[in-house]
Formats: sequence, structure tokens, C-alpha cells
Amino acid sequence: MGNQWSLLKEIKATNGNHIEALGDVPADSPWFSGHFPGEPILPGVALVAAVKQAILEEALKKGMQLQLHSLRRVRFMQPVRPGDKLSISINSEDAGDDVSFSFKIMKKENIVSSGHMTAKKING
Repeated sequence: MGNQWSLLKEIKATNGNHIEALGDVPADSPWFSGHFPGEPILPGVALVAAVKQAILEEALKKGMQLQLHSLRRVRFMQPVRPGDKLSISINSEDAGDDVSFSFKIMKKENIVSSGHMTAKKING
């Protein structure tokens, strides 16, 4: 059984420094517990977690380990509700020991969240 907290459904395409992924927001997701009774709204941290998961999964496929260490300019523009389908677009830029990621999460044609993450490459 998959992780009940994960919203990431699949990584559908990668091309160089670009990742396209899909997310599902099940009505019974534990993210909605207490957030908010009678008016469920997905917490923003759940969206950030889906982006992080996509980045780390793709890095592992490339034989790279990353440690995410910063978030910047994260914006939440529209609420995400039970049953919503999400598309996640991530672009990366390699800068030596660090990798910078910009992301955008869409619900249909509407941006629900965007921001930047930075990760350090781990030599192992």
C-alpha cells in the first residue's frame, strides 16, 4: 500500500532539467483532518511535500542524492479541495554543489501554488 500522505500520482515526463508530474487529492486524505471541518482545504505544506517528493524521486533515478534546504517565494493562490487533480511543473538549474528548483502547481488552467526550492548535492 502506498503512503497515505502522498499526493503524487505519477511523474509523467522528464526532459533534461524539467519534470512534469500529476497529483490526486483524495477526499479521505489525512491532510484534511481538522483542516477545516465542514470546509476542507488542503494545507499548503501538502503541496510543497508533493513537489519535494517529485524532485527527490527524479534525483534518485539519476543516481543523485539531494538534501532540500530552503524554500523561497512560495505562494498559495487558490484553495485545493478534496477530489482536485493537480499538475506539477518543476524546472531545475544546476549551480555547482546546489540545485535550484522553481515550481508551479496547477488545477486545470489555474495556478494554485508556485515557489522555489534549493537543494545541496550529497556525495555518497
